[in-house]
Amino acid sequence: MTFSTVKMLSENGILSAKSMIEDLNLTQQRFVSKLPLIITILGLIGFVGNLFTFLQPTLRKNAFCIYTLSASLIDIINLSVNLCPQYFNPSPGGLFAEISDRFTCKLRLFALVVLPQLSLNLLIMSLVDRFACTFPSTSRMSRLLKLKMVPLMIFITIIISSIESLYSPLLYDIIPDYGCGVTHATENAVSYIAIHGILTPAIMVTLVGLTYRRFSRGRQRVGAVTTANQNRFRNQFVAMVFTQVFVSSFFVLQWIGMYWYFLATQYDNKTAEQWTITYFMLSLTNNFYYMINVRSFYLSTLTSRLFRETMMAGFLKLLPGNLHRQWNARNLTAPNTIGTRTVE
Repeated sequence: MTFSTVKMLSENGILSAKSMIEDLNLTQQRFVSKLPLIITILGLIGFVGNLFTFLQPTLRKNAFCIYTLSASLIDIINLSVNLCPQYFNPSPGGLFAEISDRFTCKLRLFALVVLPQLSLNLLIMSLVDRFACTFPSTSRMSRLLKLKMVPLMIFITIIISSIESLYSPLLYDIIPDYGCGVTHATENAVSYIAIHGILTPAIMVTLVGLTYRRFSRGRQRVGAVTTANQNRFRNQFVAMVFTQVFVSSFFVLQWIGMYWYFLATQYDNKTAEQWTITYFMLSLTNNFYYMINVRSFYLSTLTSRLFRETMMAGFLKLLPGNLHRQWNARNLTAPNTIGTRTVE
């Protein structure tokens, strides 16, 4: 191979790398930087849809629906506080670099961590509620289905979420000439990955497995003809929460996986092209992580017929005449079976 050939190949490689960097930067500016606003708008629409549907008389006195609505409220708060500001200040670390007060720094980091964790923990509570439905009414677990227990369980969930997120304000502080930043990077990374990337998805998937096993055993012991209608409504909410768990786990793990890769390779001798790809994927997966705060309404609409019927019945109530009464008589039957337990 001649020197001119080697020189030509080298120049082509440089041009190709430069072209990829420019393409990724252009995609970042035109698409990824717009995701915070798009996701926040989708989350706001979903929150209004959940609020409208779960406050209908058919659903508002069910513990599962209260947990789901509470999680939806935390979702929109998280999107407003942690995601939407990134649209107006998309520069890396821009929001934290502007913080010069120590208390504001720690409070900001605490909100960044505790809000998404609280949303996931409330999803876990809705799973616990479905798991409690599989126990007989004489069991201690069935007490969790009572409405008077819901405020206490939500309060306990808030306390647990706060304890799980305490590491964030402890490991961040004001760094001179930088702003609000991490002071113990290794401990912060290990805590974040262990709690939010491993422990939380593991708990959700474990509860899904336990609940599914008990429902399966309940179906084998209960007559199919006498309880078919009850199981149909009960299982719609089971399918809804199961789907939300798996979708939430996916969006958590795709971000945790990329974050883990970045930490493992941050001191590697990478080319400019490799660093551009890494930062692009970090930004993309971090934005997609906030889809866990959007998924509730849309997955509920897709997976639960009762949710769709209740929402449509609520809309029809806004119309004049007796149209909504006729629709309810045809479609919304057995509304009180959503909390039905399986027979042991």
